[in-house]
Amino acid sequence: MKYKLLSLNVGRPEVYETEKGELESAYRKTPVQEAAYLTYYNFEGDEQADKKNHGGRDKAVCLYPAQYYKHWDEHYGQSFSFPAFGENLTVEGIDERDVHIGDKFQIGGALLQISEPRKPCYIIARTHGIKDFPAKVMKTGYTGFYLRVLKEGKVTPGDDMTLVERHPSAVTVADVNEVRYHDVNNPDKLKRVIEVDVLAKGLRDSLSEHLHKIKEEL
Repeated sequence: MKYKLLSLNVGRPEVYETEKGELESAYRKTPVQEAAYLTYYNFEGDEQADKKNHGGRDKAVCLYPAQYYKHWDEHYGQSFSFPAFGENLTVEGIDERDVHIGDKFQIGGALLQISEPRKPCYIIARTHGIKDFPAKVMKTGYTGFYLRVLKEGKVTPGDDMTLVERHPSAVTVADVNEVRYHDVNNPDKLKRVIEVDVLAKGLRDSLSEHLHKIKEEL
């Protein structure tokens, strides 16, 4: 399975004005036209402002499916351009329902592995001035996802992103979104997600804690 990288985007922290005042973030990224080197932590030229909640090995790369832009354009009656979701990789055709936590992909000289869904936060709302944006993203499941870097290398706009290995757990990114935002108190679904050995540690710990509380209440 191959997908096309339509936009490669990087950015450093900046302070910009929003409707609710100043915001320091690296959310506003810029497409690059030439190859960028991807390290285990980020692309060269890219950085996170909030290192507590963003960045690190499990969140080295943020990907957003390009086909969702049409949905948001129509839903909000305005045009969103790449990378309106603060993503590093805007990729055509990839879908949270069809890819799994732990799936491995070759893109350029780098090898990536899906680690967890992207959690929409207030920065999306403040950047675009749309209060309900994070809630809408959660409801649709059009979240995008994070990948860890297994092998460093150069990535170029227009590269194919090729699936090289499916993870045997077969837990899709959409399955994880389901237990985070919708069927949140289903112990069987939670257990299945938590048991994926390559799920990002921070998310596994959070879901494990929630599962423990559910079992105590039974």
